[in-house]
Amino acid sequence: MRNETINADITVIGGGLAGICAAIAAARLGQKVSLVHNRSVLGGNSSSEVRVWVCGATAHGTNRYARETGIMGELFVENQYRNKEGNPYIWDLVLLEAVRAEANISLFMNTDVHEAEADGDGETRSIKSVTGWMM
Repeated sequence: MRNETINADITVIGGGLAGICAAIAAARLGQKVSLVHNRSVLGGNSSSEVRVWVCGATAHGTNRYARETGIMGELFVENQYRNKEGNPYIWDLVLLEAVRAEANISLFMNTDVHEAEADGDGETRSIKSVTGWMM
């Protein structure tokens, strides 16, 4: 087995939509980010593995003119442009390419985090390291 140590300013555990948006936001602010996800595709419940489609503010057309903004809005617009049929595999690709487009993100797929080391008490407690295992 090979051991590897990665240093990052921010480590995001979980490549669901919230994790993806957090990682992209931090990377765009100049932080060196590690995004760790335990599956082979990004997106969490919205991925092709689970297929809970993201409807956001529109609520599947109930609020016809409502829109998401920010990073989630960018992902929606890109998906609407490239994925007119609503194919879940193309959605996976849209998410993967959005993460890979950010130079400050190192992506670790198929990686389970099983340990975290922290220092401090109460409100001053901070995570110093996490340990993961890549399949």
